[in-house]
Amino acid sequence: MKNKMIVIRFLVLAVLMLTLGAAMAGDPAKGRGIYAGRCSGCHGVNGLPTMAEIPNFTMGQGLMKSDREIMASIKKGKSVMPGFEGVLTDEEILDVIAHIRTLF
Repeated sequence: MKNKMIVIRFLVLAVLMLTLGAAMAGDPAKGRGIYAGRCSGCHGVNGLPTMAEIPNFTMGQGLMKSDREIMASIKKGKSVMPGFEGVLTDEEILDVIAHIRTLF
């Protein structure tokens, strides 16, 4: 009986984690337009940066982090990149993240 309860708890936790992950996923098609208008000037249309010190998304630079970590960087800004908190919604940022992951 005790082992059965452990298995049930594990399964419930696994389902919750999968559901949360799906809820965090963005739409790369929506993100493409936002990226083109807000990001491509520095990060390049296809993820190849136009300036030094900017991550090359075609090589996966800056993408080996969780969506949550990348979202925090986009909101706060980094180096010469301005912060987008209050400019883009969380959903729009997740859409952009989903798009830039397709560039790698």
